[in-house]
Amino acid sequence: MMVLKKKEVIATALVVLIGVAGYLNWSYKDTVRVTDGESYVEEAKKLGEAELVSSEKDDVTETAAEPEYFTEAKLAKENSRSRALEILNQTAANESFDSEIRQQAQSKIVSIAENTEKETLIENLAKAKGYKNISVYIDGENVEVIVKKDNFSSDDAKTIKEIITSELDIPAKNIKIIEAK
Repeated sequence: MMVLKKKEVIATALVVLIGVAGYLNWSYKDTVRVTDGESYVEEAKKLGEAELVSSEKDDVTETAAEPEYFTEAKLAKENSRSRALEILNQTAANESFDSEIRQQAQSKIVSIAENTEKETLIENLAKAKGYKNISVYIDGENVEVIVKKDNFSSDDAKTIKEIITSELDIPAKNIKIIEAK
């Protein structure tokens, strides 16, 4: 009986760690400005990242780098989810775990699938409104959005929040919008 309890604790810890690892992997990707659309602003830089020291900018390189960043962010998010789903599927199928742990894993699989669908919908709606470089991450009752747009303003943050709150039943205070530099 003690072995079964240890397996339950280990399985639960793995599920939590996978979620945290995926979130951290996704959230620490680049230079960002965080705004809630009203007053809070924070700037940060990815650790170990070099900064270009030049007074001239190459617009073609910058434009190409923007979609590349969002493509990489999307791939990182998908890879992280794939790893989490693989472990959750193994947990759900492993009969050595009790039925409650297996049910929790199955519920998490369904939740991930629903969140993925909602993220895609929100990204597509935002793109239709002119936010072509956007990535959305839903984690329970919280949503993080990374967006790149010239002259990003509080009106843009408000528009994005309206899109999200119209599709999800969460308060606007649970939405963090990060402007990629």
